[in-house]
Amino acid sequence: MLREGYGKRRRLVILVIFCVIVAASLVSAVFWRSRHAIVQVQTASVQLQHMQRVTISTGDVRPVNRQIVEAASLPQPVARLYVSVGQHVRVGQPLLQLNTSAASLAVSQATTAVTQAQLAYQRTLTQYQQAPAALKGLWLPQVDAAQSTLVQAEGQLAQAKAQLNQMTIAASVTGIVLIANANGLDAEGNQTPVVEVVSPNKQVVLELSEVDAAQIQPGMAVSMTTDAFPNQVFRGVVQQVAPFASVSASGTPQVQVLIAPQGALPVPYGYQVNCRISSVTPEKVPTVPYGALVQEGTSYAVYVVRGDRVSLVPVKLGMTSDTAVQVISGLRPGQTVVVNPPDTLTNGEVVKPT
Repeated sequence: MLREGYGKRRRLVILVIFCVIVAASLVSAVFWRSRHAIVQVQTASVQLQHMQRVTISTGDVRPVNRQIVEAASLPQPVARLYVSVGQHVRVGQPLLQLNTSAASLAVSQATTAVTQAQLAYQRTLTQYQQAPAALKGLWLPQVDAAQSTLVQAEGQLAQAKAQLNQMTIAASVTGIVLIANANGLDAEGNQTPVVEVVSPNKQVVLELSEVDAAQIQPGMAVSMTTDAFPNQVFRGVVQQVAPFASVSASGTPQVQVLIAPQGALPVPYGYQVNCRISSVTPEKVPTVPYGALVQEGTSYAVYVVRGDRVSLVPVKLGMTSDTAVQVISGLRPGQTVVVNPPDTLTNGEVVKPT
């Protein structure tokens, strides 16, 4: 009985060991196959096509040129306004007169100083001319000093007259007066410019994100609409894209884009217009699907299928659309790229396109 029981236990142990060995072999085989299995990938070809992108944003109508006179920048209080709201003015036309009391007094005092300096110079010069030849050398320094005093007085008079002329503020822009308020305060007591003159030429100013602004170039066509003029579409072109971004009140970087209207734009200053900017490449360009892009730090790359393996190729991107992106460099038309590559895919790995 003991030998029979011992034999059963031995056979059971051998069976368990055999099962463990078989299980380990199966696991190893599965692991080996998973490590050495050919990765199946989706692919697409680098295609030539026209790229089109539409950017929609809201902008403000603003003057191309404007002149703003702030009360804080004036050396004296405003004594008189020569213009009123809605008036057309030309460059050089007086807009306002400042208090000239101090400036006029300075001119009067400088004029008196010049008169006195002239009299002193004439007296000294006469004495020099009447002095005997042996004594003229004694008078010459006094003549030079009197002449220097006269030149200095004349310079001070010229400066005083220039400051008096500055008491009259003239228009530097030909246009329309939007604000004319001698106190520099509105009806609610808020500070406003004393005078604001705007040119008749208008522009639309957009604030775009860095991503949108990167797709915009001068010369692109713009269509504009506004609720103030329903059922009307105004045309324009992109005139300028700022070469830098500014941080907005919300803390996000914004790039200023200027739109030049083509033809008349009856929309008043300060009104908002809805702008639609269409950008189309003039020729067909190489493109790949968005899903083919692999981010490498701050740059992008694409897995290119070469034979039965993939190569990770850095690319430089251009214009983007809803489904594709332009490739400026790194690829050529007709090449096969991997779309939505798995995270485990590595450079040089064997793949099987599906």
